[in-house]
Amino acid sequence: MLCMQYSDFCVCTECEQGLVSAKYRCQSCATPINTQLHFCTTCLAQAPLFSKAYTVYDYASSCTTLIKRFKFDHQLCIGDFFAHKLHNKYLSIIRQQGDYDAIIPLPLSKQRLCERGYNQTHELLRIIAKKSNILIDQKSVKRTKATRALSTLDLQERQSEIKNAFSAKLLNYKKVLLVDDVMTTGSSLNELAKTVLKAGVKSCDVLTLARA
Repeated sequence: MLCMQYSDFCVCTECEQGLVSAKYRCQSCATPINTQLHFCTTCLAQAPLFSKAYTVYDYASSCTTLIKRFKFDHQLCIGDFFAHKLHNKYLSIIRQQGDYDAIIPLPLSKQRLCERGYNQTHELLRIIAKKSNILIDQKSVKRTKATRALSTLDLQERQSEIKNAFSAKLLNYKKVLLVDDVMTTGSSLNELAKTVLKAGVKSCDVLTLARA
């Protein structure tokens, strides 16, 4: 998809080297930081509602191109490539932190789902669903508000737009993993965390494919 050369996946080994990940990240929100400190200044001032955040890549350069093609150009082969990478990250997380009771993908509104034809986060979870015993709970949390495209909004506008955008059934999970494709400000995932915690979940972490 990038160099047009033959590859087993849609991204060759050489192009994959261009998908970078920061050496140091805030343990709370996964934003890249320049030091070995555990938390960024934003999270020290006001931590998100989720406990830990993990990501595979920085949302930059080739990664940005691939994710946009996957989401907006129906290039599902890219989703398959990324699904394997997300599975590898998930395995490393549970080896260090233990198992989760369930994975909850960020839900799309019916309007956005009709426009796109699929929930990109569900596609990213295909390999985890196939190779792991973890429950992928796609039914307990619903998107009740069709928001504007958050990428066009600043932080305060995002927080206002996403407020009360989700509803959840009573959840008996102790520990869940919330999953989305890209985290920019964390507003959507923080609102999702608020929703599942109110519904009875004891704690939640976040896993994304990329972090801006």
